[in-house]
Amino acid sequence: MPAPVRPPRSSRAAPSAASPLAPAAAPAAPERALPQGLRSTRATRAVLALMESDPSSARSGTEVVAALERRGVPANRVTVYRLLDRLAVAGLLERHVDGQRITRYTLAGTPAERWAPRFECTDCHRQIRIGDGAAPLRAAMRRVLQALAAAGHEQLAPDIAVQGRCADCAQGGAPCG
Repeated sequence: MPAPVRPPRSSRAAPSAASPLAPAAAPAAPERALPQGLRSTRATRAVLALMESDPSSARSGTEVVAALERRGVPANRVTVYRLLDRLAVAGLLERHVDGQRITRYTLAGTPAERWAPRFECTDCHRQIRIGDGAAPLRAAMRRVLQALAAAGHEQLAPDIAVQGRCADCAQGGAPCG
């Protein structure tokens, strides 16, 4: 008679809180819940903390790497680019292509905010959600998406942006970001 199959033991399993081997719990800042399949690595936590530090800032992969290094977090460029893409696919970041065709990432807003049009500053790359009068635009976009879905298209992602210089950059003459 064959032996019962046991689930594999993971060497990465942390001791449970009830276990005598568990370290004393220190109060920590609440960590963002990550979607299934996305590990909470040092790089993941560092990138999310960076993006949360200035939610309106739209950063390129190069800018994220430089900002992490300024914070004392060693960052491999390829790892950061892959992580940014995974975070965007998971819905934690939003990916946009700016007027210079540079891919930029921002912290994802609520589902209602994701549908909102936004203003992008071409100098400092800040993104400002446009809330006033957005309801008719969302209704029109919903009709467009329904028509595209009816035609068989899938995984539709609306992205409406107005580009220009923000008031701070226009008044100061130099980028504010």
